Amino acid sequence: MYDFDVKEFWKENELCFKPFSTDKPRVPISYWLDDHFLLEEMALPSTVRYYTDHKYRLEINKQCNDRVEKVLGRRFYSEDEVEPPAPNRFEVIMGAKWELTEGGTPWLESTVKDIEDVKKLIARAEKLDMRKEAFPENWKEKKEEYERATGRKLKLGGNSSRGPATMATSILGTTNTCLFIMDEPEVMDEFFRILADKLVEYHEALMEDTSNNRIGGYSFADDNCFLFSPSQYERFCAPFLEKIFNRFAPLPEHTRHQHSDSNMAHLMGILNDLGVNSVNFGPDIHPLDIRKAMPRAVIHGQMPPFVLRNGTPEQIIEIVKRDIEAVGGDGGLVECTAGSVAGGTPLENIRVYMWAVHTYGRYR
Repeated sequence: MYDFDVKEFWKENELCFKPFSTDKPRVPISYWLDDHFLLEEMALPSTVRYYTDHKYRLEINKQCNDRVEKVLGRRFYSEDEVEPPAPNRFEVIMGAKWELTEGGTPWLESTVKDIEDVKKLIARAEKLDMRKEAFPENWKEKKEEYERATGRKLKLGGNSSRGPATMATSILGTTNTCLFIMDEPEVMDEFFRILADKLVEYHEALMEDTSNNRIGGYSFADDNCFLFSPSQYERFCAPFLEKIFNRFAPLPEHTRHQHSDSNMAHLMGILNDLGVNSVNFGPDIHPLDIRKAMPRAVIHGQMPPFVLRNGTPEQIIEIVKRDIEAVGGDGGLVECTAGSVAGGTPLENIRVYMWAVHTYGRYR
């Protein structure tokens, strides 16, 4: 039962990404196994060591890839001996700080206490030169060393970031953000304006430094957008998206993607008006409701992560059949978890998920 060639599955899958076309073998599948999944799968004694010791991280990644590949037919984690250097994180430049504690993943925390801190942050941000702020110390040497060692050229910027709502909660704090958009809307207008302006400058600095001239699509990950009402989202977040899309995904054929783990069905009409044409939304939203609200959007979903983690094979298969019956017929479905694959999900359940797509998602 649930027997199929997983290696051939992935080869066929590469032929299936034709948006709004049924001229392909079947519905494609797209999911990722992030560090949360790895930490639970490998039951690591120290998460701090995993994030701070490259040699150890490489060893763990290889061990996890070996384990995953036997069941799922793919290796998901980087095994590069030489890691690419990372620019400074945009949210950190704008005032957030990194936190790393034992047992967790790296996290962004706010240092803002009140609205006066926000005003100071805005004034400081106005003066930032992203050509300097975007790069850590010895960036040029690290970049040249990486490119020399790997033979690969870095190409950075212009394609993705967290969304404005989630950025705000990281920089200002979640409770502060919710209070400030109600009590201090004019200050928050300025905050989101400078956030968008500086994000454009940040991407342009990365693109210039790495000779990256590609303009062709942009992806937002904005889990916390559900905290905003439609009127608040239209006021504070929609202009931000519009500015970024117009700069980095200006043409109709360019991908404008929005991911959110949350139930933000109340914002789908706004996103549709902004030209969002690719989505990965929270598990509480039925795929047919997404299609009605966003007829031109490729739907990446809608497998609930906890069904995939805790469900029976029959329950997993039923969700796949539901998705395909609801929206698979127009060719605009990419079967995917509605969010990431939750830590603790059995590999055998993911294999059942793949089998269901392989079996019930066929166009020919």
